[in-house]
Amino acid sequence: MKFSDAFNVNRMPDDDWFDPVLSIDTKLFLDPFLLYADEKGYFEGSHEEIIAFFNSVFQLIARSKGDRKSLLWKKATATVVLPEVQEICLGYAGGGTGGSGSGPQLAATVAEAMWDAVEAGLTEISHFEEVGILREGIGADRISDATAAILRWRLGEYTGAVCERHGIPTEEFKYLRGRYNLADQRWEPLKLQLPRNPYNNKGVLLVPDDYLRELPTMNAGDFWDYAVTNENETLRNEFSFDVAANVSKAEIVAFARKHPTILIDYVSQREHLPSKPYNVKDDPRGLLQWYDASKQYVGLHPLTLPILDVTSFMSAVRQMQAQFKHFVEENGGWKLLWNDNNTPRREESSQLLFLGVVKHYCAANNIDISREADVGRGTVDFKASSGYLLRALLEVKLAKNGRFWNGLERQLPTYLKAESVGFGSFIVIVYTETELQAINALTNRVNRLNDSVPFAVEAVVVDARRDPTPASKL
Repeated sequence: MKFSDAFNVNRMPDDDWFDPVLSIDTKLFLDPFLLYADEKGYFEGSHEEIIAFFNSVFQLIARSKGDRKSLLWKKATATVVLPEVQEICLGYAGGGTGGSGSGPQLAATVAEAMWDAVEAGLTEISHFEEVGILREGIGADRISDATAAILRWRLGEYTGAVCERHGIPTEEFKYLRGRYNLADQRWEPLKLQLPRNPYNNKGVLLVPDDYLRELPTMNAGDFWDYAVTNENETLRNEFSFDVAANVSKAEIVAFARKHPTILIDYVSQREHLPSKPYNVKDDPRGLLQWYDASKQYVGLHPLTLPILDVTSFMSAVRQMQAQFKHFVEENGGWKLLWNDNNTPRREESSQLLFLGVVKHYCAANNIDISREADVGRGTVDFKASSGYLLRALLEVKLAKNGRFWNGLERQLPTYLKAESVGFGSFIVIVYTETELQAINALTNRVNRLNDSVPFAVEAVVVDARRDPTPASKL
């Protein structure tokens, strides 16, 4: 359910806040560079606040001279144990809104990255994202979480203003590490009046659309592109392969540490280039459209799914999958799986659309559906359950995926065995006629698989080819 649905909000023209799905994180991120480029309203001075925080930690690290046992190093590490900010409903927590935050292990990584910066000759940090280029393990979600944690009080005031304007009920939420006192170099508690998220009972913090991106503006890949364009000779002298080809984050990190002046030049140039937020309205990556489209479809095609035993539970799962297939093939759902340039969208778009259809049916019939559930031997796309005994594992894969058959014949059976689940489903998304022909062997291979395992596996083929022939013309 979206925030606007949960609190019956009719958005006004001046509402610039992102409308999050409260039950699952949207894979967008709070980008500190966009704050740097366009501070306004409650966020004026926010980038300076972020940098002042990290530079205070940077100075502690520098003064420690790299001694991990010193009080200075320990204080720095303790300071960057940033509170987790599940309240913004953004990031990579596919199964819900429980992000990774910045616990002691990540704090240690940040401290080490700052020491890398000291050794590279940097005397201060002008953007926290620089740290993420100097050390692995500090990606988009970490940068977003850190930004939200430091600006929690600003996000709280912004959210409070939205709630007051729309008459949304709020209640008090307390945060022990709510706002950083730069003068005293310590975290202080904070109380905020926020609306309650009915899915996790935490507060909700709204974020302006204009500060959200798929990736931070400054990131390792962008730095590498800069280096390829501006430092090609340096790269060719150090690498024996095509420098424009894909390289690992580890290689980019090593290059940045070895050439801090190139990193400094990159940051300086980036500050003078425009950066655009994610286009929430057009949603070019299909990160948002799935919710409204699937909600509308399910509303027009309700299902009553009484769950009495294993047979009725399996029937319910099959009926929900059939509705997804019907939506894509017969009700224009395929349009949400293609980009505007006539290229198919990523596998995640199919999974989100499937989740949208199934989740609404599950909510109406007291069935639990979890996305990216940890099943011990890995992460399955979806787990549906009604109590402990009635469970099914569901995988949604693209036919063009190079590991397609491995997912069917090895991955899904491994998950089923690990969870002691008796029913699994493999939903295949087909984009082209060639792919459709290539999976003709699917039924036979599923039958052979079922002959060799103590559980039932079924396959569902969903035809998502562009511009299908209308049923009236068949």
